[in-house]
Amino acid sequence: MASKTRIVAFVVMYVCALWMPLHAQQSRKLAFVIPEIYGPEGLTLDSETHRAHFDSSFRANFSPFNTAMASQLTSLPLPSTAAGFTYTYDSTLGIYNRSAQSFGPILAERAETIGKDKFYLGFSYQQFSFDTMDDIDLDQFPAVFTHSPTVDPNSPFLRDIITTQNVIDVQVGQFTTFFTFGVTDRLDVSVAAPILNAQLDVISDTTIRRIGTVADPTFPHTFRSGQDVSRHSFSSGSSASGLGDVVLRVKGTVTKWERAALALGADVRLPTGDELNFLGTGAAGFKPFLVLSYNYGRFSPHFNVGYQFNGNSVLAGNVQTGEKASLPEQFLYVAGVDIGISPRFSMAVDFLGQRLIDAQRAFAAPFTAVDGSVYPATRFEQGSFNTSDGAVGFKINPVGTLLVTFNLLMKLDSGGLRDRVTPLIGVSFTP
Repeated sequence: MASKTRIVAFVVMYVCALWMPLHAQQSRKLAFVIPEIYGPEGLTLDSETHRAHFDSSFRANFSPFNTAMASQLTSLPLPSTAAGFTYTYDSTLGIYNRSAQSFGPILAERAETIGKDKFYLGFSYQQFSFDTMDDIDLDQFPAVFTHSPTVDPNSPFLRDIITTQNVIDVQVGQFTTFFTFGVTDRLDVSVAAPILNAQLDVISDTTIRRIGTVADPTFPHTFRSGQDVSRHSFSSGSSASGLGDVVLRVKGTVTKWERAALALGADVRLPTGDELNFLGTGAAGFKPFLVLSYNYGRFSPHFNVGYQFNGNSVLAGNVQTGEKASLPEQFLYVAGVDIGISPRFSMAVDFLGQRLIDAQRAFAAPFTAVDGSVYPATRFEQGSFNTSDGAVGFKINPVGTLLVTFNLLMKLDSGGLRDRVTPLIGVSFTP
């Protein structure tokens, strides 16, 4: 028992040691990359005749993208804290026996607990390369800028617009340490500590459309004063690394049948990550969930359902003023099966779905200029929507209780900020 206490103490010190130095790492804040891509005053042209300032919701109201990023961070699929080896106590023989032939799910939970005084320690890495936002490619994200109001409402300056084609490259690498301890034969406690590396790079190719000033020889709207320069490319980017939002979990088996079990649990998400660097959400979260699993020889179907409550975060409000707003809540569900192919090899297949409540969405919304010309643009709206993903992976037991895990998460629809395919690799063991 003393050795197990030392293991618990080691894990706690390990997580604290990770948090202290990484949390202190600083760089240019990622949340300001797009708002400041054209400079501190926005998209202002080099004009000698007037203040040629252009506005767009893409820059001035970047909160929809921030909120989408924060919503994604609240639902980044952490690897399951359910141990690959689960045990039940045989009171007749006075020993523990394995309670399942498979090594369990990868991105879901099963109702069985690890067993009293048992430990489970694991490490995993996932790489997210976000490709689309609501079916709009992030490498072709259009926006249109219109001229800010002038003293003369009939000024020809107001007819000019600036069209932009934007490339948004968002990468998140997530290294997770997770630990589970069996308090009793029916109660597990877990902690998952993710370390994230986030990178955001933006390129904005801009073109001045001189609809109202086409005949003006002074070029009142130009990127170089007095010259006919109607195109320019802007770029900005930053990266950051550090501890993400730590998740604490408790799971208890409520009832058992001959081949099935029902468990209840809850996750508490701590806002330990730097939200302005997209390392965390900036808000606490609470997710109660239910797990139903069934064992039938080599086949172990499982079903999870939960609801994610989220607090207020500046990512859902306004990062430039510091105003906070509520992050979208989520209803989550998972259905799948893990299969014991052999004593040392098992597979897991899952369907993961969620419904985001009153979240920001992006829509293609062509912009019609005063001369009837139509240009591609993007509109943001708030509403509820569903997302779904499929996952397939396997676990290998090369020696002892060591497990090596590989998984692919694949999007099945286009809602939200998404990655087409997300790989996961990991190792875990039960001392």
